[in-house]
Formats: sequence, structure tokens, C-alpha cells
Amino acid sequence: MSRGRKPPSQRQLRVAKLIREALGEAFVMRRIDEPGLEDLSTVSVTEVDVSPDLKLATVYVRPLLAEQCAGLEEKLNENAGRIRHAIAPALRQLKYMPRLRFRLDTAADHAARIDELLRQTRRNEEE
Repeated sequence: MSRGRKPPSQRQLRVAKLIREALGEAFVMRRIDEPGLEDLSTVSVTEVDVSPDLKLATVYVRPLLAEQCAGLEEKLNENAGRIRHAIAPALRQLKYMPRLRFRLDTAADHAARIDELLRQTRRNEEE
């Protein structure tokens, strides 16, 4: 969390959880029938951040297959309206359906890089 930002409210967390579950189900059940997005069943929704006004949701996704990374974020963002429409029935209890913005989740890559640096440091110290 960056400086100056308040932690998310319970409402934001609850809406984020609903969106994450609805997207995960839509991806696995292949409810999104768009060219270029045929195989979303191997894409994990790792996190959803919802704005304080609940009108924008940033969705962090991570493909299980490395070759899916190329262009995935762009394809998802191009079809965000259609994806939003596909998950809307699962979120009908919300007053506003948040606009979706997709980002690739690079946290695992950063963690692996830090892990590798720590291993190198240990090896250097042992030599």
C-alpha cells in the first residue's frame, strides 16, 4: 500500500471478493465468448482492487502458461465491457457495476527475482 492511501473499507473488500469470484467462475466456465479470449480457463484472478466510490475495479490476472502473457492484458482490456456484461448477473446486488481494468500480476516474478538474488548472496558468502 502506498503512502497517503487509506486501507480499503469492508465494502470495498466485499465487492472485490464478489468480482474476483464472478470473474474466476466466468473464466473457468468459459462464459466469455470473444475472439482471442477462448482459453481463459488457465488465467487466475489473483487480486481485485476496488476504488473507494466502487466504480472502478483493477483486476490482477496471472496466466498459468507463460506463452499466454503476450498480449493478454491488452486483449482483456479491449474486451473489458463484454467481460463486465458477462459477470453482471452474478453481481446484480450491486448498485453500480464497476468498470474493469486488467493488469498482469507480476508479484510472483518479483518474488522469484528477490529469491534468486538472496541465493546468489548466500553462495557468494559461502565461497
